[in-house]
Amino acid sequence: MTITTDLSGGRTDLAAVDHPTSSADSAVAAGDGSTDGFALRTATQRLGLSVQRPAVGVCVVAVAGELDMLTVPLFAACVHQQLAAAPTDLILDLEAVYFLGDSGLSCLLRARERVQQTPGVRLHLAGLVTRAVARLLEVTGLLEQFDTYPRLINALTALTDAPEVTISAGQVGLLSVTGRLDDPGLTQLRRQLQVLFDTDTRYLVVNLAGVTRCDYRLFDVLARGHQVITDRQGWMRLVGVGPTVRNALDEATPSECLLVYQASDWADDLAG
Repeated sequence: MTITTDLSGGRTDLAAVDHPTSSADSAVAAGDGSTDGFALRTATQRLGLSVQRPAVGVCVVAVAGELDMLTVPLFAACVHQQLAAAPTDLILDLEAVYFLGDSGLSCLLRARERVQQTPGVRLHLAGLVTRAVARLLEVTGLLEQFDTYPRLINALTALTDAPEVTISAGQVGLLSVTGRLDDPGLTQLRRQLQVLFDTDTRYLVVNLAGVTRCDYRLFDVLARGHQVITDRQGWMRLVGVGPTVRNALDEATPSECLLVYQASDWADDLAG
């Protein structure tokens, strides 16, 4: 197994995740008894949800994956749950959404209507730098009906009066993993992560596209790394997650607690 590391500079979005929420748990909490076990498992594999509270009165629901007829009930249940807490500002971060269907669009409109009926709560959409979301809102003429921001950091800056953060090259790490993650491979992965953690790394991208074999133990390693990064008020993102890795993560626990990006979307972000 070969592991390579690299450091990259430039500006990076700040999204400190402190309270990940399982999509499945959200649906159960909302009492969605119509979803059978198979459909629920399929939906949670296609949609990741995490809840962030970066400032007093601000709640961020970060969405990753597909918003379609199957996954929308999970998303709606999560939004319902957060609105029940009556935050001052609810931000839906849609940057990692790579498909938005008609049912997803209808869900956004219903969330907007409910917020309008809830005094003291404002709704914002962030992450409109990808065509998957922004284009559909634009062609349907609904873009102007929402308060929107290109990225989450822009929304947080505007809503919390926080200064934009410039991140140095030493704070951003890229870890590319290839080969078999058996006992020797996992040991090497732990060592390479520790090398990064011994520096000032606060933002870590782990590229798993080259992994040919792994099991549930990979989640234990990534979860420990995720905790270190979170304690530093940064984030860890997984890219290149194929069936082998996804199945291993799903065996351990719902993988939405680690923000998963499609490799193609991540590559597009770098190119842009």
